[in-house]
Amino acid sequence: MAISERTRKILWIEAGGRCAICRRQLLTAGTETDDPSVFGEEAHIVGRGSNGPRSGGLAEHLVDSHENLILLCSEHHKQIDDQVNHFTVERLREIKKSHKGWISSLGASGPGPVKLVPDPSFAEPRTLKLFLRGKELWSIIKDCQAFEYTIPDGLSEEEEDSILGFLDLVRDYMDISGDLHSIREQRDAEKTIGNYLKDLLDQGFLVGGFLRRMLLAGGISEEPWPWSILRIEVQPAELAQIVDAEGKPFNPPSDLKHAADQKSD
Repeated sequence: MAISERTRKILWIEAGGRCAICRRQLLTAGTETDDPSVFGEEAHIVGRGSNGPRSGGLAEHLVDSHENLILLCSEHHKQIDDQVNHFTVERLREIKKSHKGWISSLGASGPGPVKLVPDPSFAEPRTLKLFLRGKELWSIIKDCQAFEYTIPDGLSEEEEDSILGFLDLVRDYMDISGDLHSIREQRDAEKTIGNYLKDLLDQGFLVGGFLRRMLLAGGISEEPWPWSILRIEVQPAELAQIVDAEGKPFNPPSDLKHAADQKSD
């Protein structure tokens, strides 16, 4: 089971976009050429799995609930998992409760409502980017905060299982992307995603997507901060209209298998 988008939004809003321990805003400044970077991480209070930090004692369906999650910066996420004797379940729950109270107390009437609004700096995408390589999709997954999808109707049971397995993979990688630090781990993620893309292509399906650039506005922040949503669409290859960067018709779907095979993932 993975953390749902609704749970993630509740957690970030209640925490005001700040680490519950150091209380700094979980966003770096942007540059002239790059967007700001989000370094907040959703940490489990009672850990998932039998060998994880502070694991056990909580029903499976509650492990990924917002009550069992605490928002931290990457530094303090690692600290609580390394120093489990100090950062017990009870201590983390108290830290979260104290932080939530602090957020609510800010300002005369507390922080204003938090909402997602389109980022005016970016145009709304009109076409989908075709994903043939795991590397292309992974580079987007690891920088997103949310995920949405559409799948075709009239699927066979086998086709639906394949597509849903791929979408679950995307969601799972989005949840753990902040924990994959080594080059090998990220390369393995690219290869795994690439294998799923190839399997779907072999079954006659194309995977496309785009980023919806949003801003998380309101709350305690004086300035809105970026919130990227990855939209994935899976379509039958025979129905897809494929164009190049200039909007001209591209190679027919039958050529795409050869193109995908020529690119290593």
